[in-house]
Amino acid sequence: MLFSAPLGQCQTPSLEGIVAKVQEQYDTRADFKANFVQESMVKSLGKKQVSEGTVYFKKPGKMRWNYQMPFKQEIVSDGKTLWNYRPEDKQVMVGQMSQAVQGKVPSTFLAGLGNLQRDFQARWVKEPSPKEPYSLELTPQDIQGSLEKLFLLVDRESYQILQARIQDVMGNTTQISFSQIQFDNRLPDSLFTFSPPKGVEVFNLPGASPAGQTGK
Repeated sequence: MLFSAPLGQCQTPSLEGIVAKVQEQYDTRADFKANFVQESMVKSLGKKQVSEGTVYFKKPGKMRWNYQMPFKQEIVSDGKTLWNYRPEDKQVMVGQMSQAVQGKVPSTFLAGLGNLQRDFQARWVKEPSPKEPYSLELTPQDIQGSLEKLFLLVDRESYQILQARIQDVMGNTTQISFSQIQFDNRLPDSLFTFSPPKGVEVFNLPGASPAGQTGK
């Protein structure tokens, strides 16, 4: 069940209402694209890596992450198979979407596979301010891989997710900030398939069905 901390002002929207509006925003959209900045921190190493690129989602379960910085990388899924291609290494790792993405956020939620109201217990990080995005903390109702907490910044007017920060049980964090968000772009299914380029070696991860062969 969702719950709300006492806010002291009857005008303040309820926590349940905000979460429902966010869910509705993504339930009613066919696809989504945005620029992103990803900041990953490995606690044991005390090291942060910043990546940038463009991301695309299409229901049900399709996604493409095109990383441009600090190096090029493509992570693509047609909803079943997931390809991870790094041109610099001339290798493609092939796995199953269900195995590769544990937990329902942010990738699976944005791809139409997750439900914030069903899968999480929510609370305010801090009381809502008229001038700031809504700040939410969500804790999984059940174990979702290594996910411990999900933090969301939500636009007050559009209920779009501006930032998602994932914290795992080891204290590692991944923060993804979205900009230039666009919905219902009629993205073609061809955007969510991948064919290994010539000269690229393909590795099928355990449990993955063969989805490509060494480029020739």
